[in-house]
Amino acid sequence: MEKIRRWTVQDGDEKDYPGILSLRKIVFGEMEKDKLEPRFWKWEFMEAPDGKGFIYLVRDGEKIIAHFADIPRRFSINGGTVLATVSLDLMVHPDYRREGLFMAMGKYGARRVKRESVLFMMTFPIRPETIRGLIKIGWEKVVPLPVIVRPIRFSAILDRYLRFKPLSLILGGVAAGAYFLLFAWRQGKKPGGIRIEEVNRLDGAFDDFLEDASRLFPAMGIRTRQYLNWRYVQHPTRRYTICRAVEKGKMRGYIVLRKVELLGFNSTAIVDLLALDEGALHALVEKGVQHSRAAAADLLSFMVPKTHPYYRSLKRGGFLRSPKAFTFMIFSHAKEKNLPRLDGWYVTWGDTDVL
Repeated sequence: MEKIRRWTVQDGDEKDYPGILSLRKIVFGEMEKDKLEPRFWKWEFMEAPDGKGFIYLVRDGEKIIAHFADIPRRFSINGGTVLATVSLDLMVHPDYRREGLFMAMGKYGARRVKRESVLFMMTFPIRPETIRGLIKIGWEKVVPLPVIVRPIRFSAILDRYLRFKPLSLILGGVAAGAYFLLFAWRQGKKPGGIRIEEVNRLDGAFDDFLEDASRLFPAMGIRTRQYLNWRYVQHPTRRYTICRAVEKGKMRGYIVLRKVELLGFNSTAIVDLLALDEGALHALVEKGVQHSRAAAADLLSFMVPKTHPYYRSLKRGGFLRSPKAFTFMIFSHAKEKNLPRLDGWYVTWGDTDVL
């Protein structure tokens, strides 16, 4: 006779992290290994500046067999401040799949965060089965999030496929020349008068800049100095390079870079990017190119909504569409309040815990 399992979804808390990390190791193995460290978990779920995480668990006896969570995140929506959440870390033990745990946790989480006056939940799935499951419980697709890449080391990229270095060097030189001819004329005049400087701490100049930048786009995660310090400077396991653009003594933008493996290549990722004007944007991205060359990265990559001005600008400047893409999805708790159209959202890898 088949065993009937009886389970319910319930809230979790800080005491549950050993069981949560044990489940993570079973479900994801060594993928993103640093997320198995207790200090990462506590930083992400207990120390986020917009509030502690909402954790949902399913147990079989004392064993945690499923997990889902929401991290509070304040957003600027059409000039006003609202509370949202990032939904993440859906995990179901392999022995308990196809029992409806995903659906149960998703519905439980939606009810749980609604009690906290959360306007909407958001997530960034890449797996089709996850997207289909979210749609079944009321989530909506908002906009595709393609990963665009700027080739840096053409020979290294070709050698991954050719596996013959002499030929890769020759064809890489040809590809680099063709790339330059194709995109150099599009890039226009390089911005003058903008200085790019690397920073190890975020000073008061960030406060003034972030106040100006908060009105750039209709829908954007609120970036304060406290948030940026938590997200990048105080991260317990990951190291980021932060650079800012300065013109006539005023901060005009910033870029956050991290060395990662992406699409099987040694890459530099633009984790976050914000600029007050086109000149600062291109100066910051050029700094990303220089940083990538110095780090011997094959690619410089960025995830941005296809409808966003940055996508169009970087495509003109030589970024290419890669095969990898995420989907930005939301679950709205206030149907009567109109959220921005799909071309109004600005989200990046910095709004996720992927990088």
